[in-house]
Amino acid sequence: MSEKGRHERLGRGDRLQARSCFLAAQRRGRRIPGRNLVVYALSRPEPERKQRSRIGITVSKKVGNAVVRNRVKRWLRESYRRMASSAPGGTDLVIIARPATAHSTYQRTAEELSELVARVGSP
Repeated sequence: MSEKGRHERLGRGDRLQARSCFLAAQRRGRRIPGRNLVVYALSRPEPERKQRSRIGITVSKKVGNAVVRNRVKRWLRESYRRMASSAPGGTDLVIIARPATAHSTYQRTAEELSELVARVGSP
């Protein structure tokens, strides 16, 4: 991998990894539904609010086979990576792909994610 490619990835600190973090965001977070995606946003405790937001992606088997699910996850990671600076800091975001996402395009998916993340910051 080139040196340039290393800086374009989402780092470990940018991703939700523990199942408990996913579940906390889904149980206590704000639900923001879209046509193809649902975003759950949970603000972290005060000392962690200055940190960057973290992302978790869930794509179930209802979306499609492994090839389709992996494509959707790549689309979502790349879309988020490009717009991460506009996400509210100190927030855990869980993005759930609905089955209709499999029939969407990268452009539509990126636009929808951008709109949903923008709505996270507004009441």
